[in-house]
Amino acid sequence: MTVLIEMSTMCFKEAEVFKKVTNCKEMVESQGFEFGIQLHNTISRELYNKIKGYDVKYTVHAPLFSQHFINLAGDNFERIVEDFENTANILEELNSTIAVLHGFFMTTKPIKNDPANYGKVLRDTIDSKYLLHNTRVMNPEYLATEEFQGYQKRVKINMERLRSHFPAYILCMENDFPGLGNGNQTPEHLKYLDCPIWLDVGHLWASAILNKFDFYEGLNEICTQCSVMGVHLNTNQTPLDWNFKAPMGDTHSHFSTDYDMDMKKIISLLKKNHITHFTIEIIGGNEKDVAFFIETYRNA
Repeated sequence: MTVLIEMSTMCFKEAEVFKKVTNCKEMVESQGFEFGIQLHNTISRELYNKIKGYDVKYTVHAPLFSQHFINLAGDNFERIVEDFENTANILEELNSTIAVLHGFFMTTKPIKNDPANYGKVLRDTIDSKYLLHNTRVMNPEYLATEEFQGYQKRVKINMERLRSHFPAYILCMENDFPGLGNGNQTPEHLKYLDCPIWLDVGHLWASAILNKFDFYEGLNEICTQCSVMGVHLNTNQTPLDWNFKAPMGDTHSHFSTDYDMDMKKIISLLKKNHITHFTIEIIGGNEKDVAFFIETYRNA
């Protein structure tokens, strides 16, 4: 069984990328794992041009270099296809087959692909009525409405259509941070989709606090009842007593044992469920994070 450890380009700065990739690749391969890189949708053209020639496996966090985010809740399938085309071109260029996407925003309006101003573009296109009071998170009550279920049904249909339209690639839906208008928050939502899943443990942590389900049971449920192709790993510093107003929720922090989220328990649970594809999706992720994962995985 080959275990692949990827680093998201979220880990890299252009000035240090070659050294970090070289060091981390050497660490991973010396321990018998395979090394890869996942291109995050925030990547610049400059960084892409620097890393595209490395001798590693690549996956892609869509969309790359498109005008809009991919929203499968939209009612214009041609636009959805158009928004994925640049990602498909990058996949072909990299000889890669796996793309991960957030695909459920509760709006039919096009959402500008501007990761640097992510909160603003969502507020500009998604109705603020979905927010919980004056917080940045979605009111869980909307997840039980007919409006949500209508969007959810369209997302499932359009995901099936998009996968059929691009049969050469494995398209995976990522679970969402429970923010404004984000739809794929809970294990039940992911099971409903019946498609390949890329599980983000930090997003699920925040969703479990907001939607009041047991995080570890939910994690296990997704692993056993969904087709999990890979996992985004990061420490979410958000506390269990989160008031939904503090500037937390999706911190993408270095691996640590200092917070309520138990990374060692998570990695152990993922190993027991035979997950073999891991993406370290940490802002500034580094050699220490790689070493933490390898040691924890070995001891699990």
